[in-house]
Amino acid sequence: MLNTNSTDYPDMLDSTADRDDPKLLAERMEEDGYLYFRRLVAPERVLPVKQDIIALLREHFILEANGATEPMWSGGPEPTETEYMAVYDRIARLDSFQQLASSPELITVLETLCGESVRVWVQKLIRLVYPQPEMTTASGIGAHQDGDPKLGYQAQRFYTTWIALMDIDLAVGGLAVSPGSHKRGILESAGTVASSVKDLKDKAYGLDPDTLDWATTAFEPGGAVIFHCRTVHRGMPNNSDRVRLSADFRYQPVSESASWMANTLGPDVRRVVQAIDETINSRALYIAAQPSPQILGELRHAMIKEKDASLERTIELVHEIKSPEEE
Repeated sequence: MLNTNSTDYPDMLDSTADRDDPKLLAERMEEDGYLYFRRLVAPERVLPVKQDIIALLREHFILEANGATEPMWSGGPEPTETEYMAVYDRIARLDSFQQLASSPELITVLETLCGESVRVWVQKLIRLVYPQPEMTTASGIGAHQDGDPKLGYQAQRFYTTWIALMDIDLAVGGLAVSPGSHKRGILESAGTVASSVKDLKDKAYGLDPDTLDWATTAFEPGGAVIFHCRTVHRGMPNNSDRVRLSADFRYQPVSESASWMANTLGPDVRRVVQAIDETINSRALYIAAQPSPQILGELRHAMIKEKDASLERTIELVHEIKSPEEE
C-alpha cells in the first residue's frame, strides 16, 4: 500500500522557469498530466479576489468581522447548504473572480497546450475548505478525474486550472495530483458525486488514493496547477486554523464542445443537479416506476445529460434503461 501522508509526498515539478518554452510545457503535460507553476498569475490579480471573497464571507456571517487579512476560522458548525449557496451565488458573479479566469498568463499556457484559441468555461468553481484538525484525508469529493463521465461534462478534452488564492502550506492543505495517471484512461470511480452539503456526509465518491502515487507542494497566492481532464487529483485535508481559498477554472479548444454544464454558472449547475437528485430520491418515482438501485447511477447520468429533472421524463428514462427482465 502506498503512503498517503502528504508530508511524505514528493514535490510537484515546478515549470515556472519554463514558461517561455512551449515545446517543453507540451511535452511535460503529455508525460506527467500536469504543470505546476509556483507563481503563474500576478499577485495583483489574485489579491482583489481574496479580499472580495473574505468580505462576502464576513457579510454572510461565515467568517467573523475581526479585521484579519486571512480567512481565520473561529470554530462552530460549517455553513448549511442555504448559507453556502447564498454566498456562492455572489462569489461566482464577482468581477474580480470572473476576470481571474481570463488572466493572460493563464490563457497563454492553455493555448500552448491546446494548440489553438481556448474557450473559458462559464462554470467557475470556488473552493472553500474548512479546517478539520484531526482529519488525515479531506472530506467531500475524493480522488477523481474531472473527465469522469459521472461528472457530466461530455468533453473529449479539457484542462482544469487550480489557483491558490492565499498562502497554502502543508497544514492548510492544497492540491495533490497523481503524475502520469492520465495515461490510464478513465478509471472506474466508486459512489455518487454529492450535490449538497448534506450529501457530502452521506455519499462517498472517488478512487482509492492508496493505489496511486502522489505529488503536492506548498502554494503561494497566484500559484497554479494546470492538469488534463484525465489526471487524477484530490484536495488535501485542512489541518490549520484558516479556511482554504482556491479556484477551479476549466478550458478547452474552441473547436471542441462540452455539455450545458460548461456554459452555466457553478451555483446554477448545483441547483439543477440537486433537483435531479430530489426526483431520483422521491416517493413519487418509487411508486410510478420502481427503479432498481442498480440503474440509479445510469439514470442520474442520463438526467444530467438532458438537464431534465421532471418526474415525467425520469419515469420514461427508467423504462428505457430497465432490462426486459426488470419490466
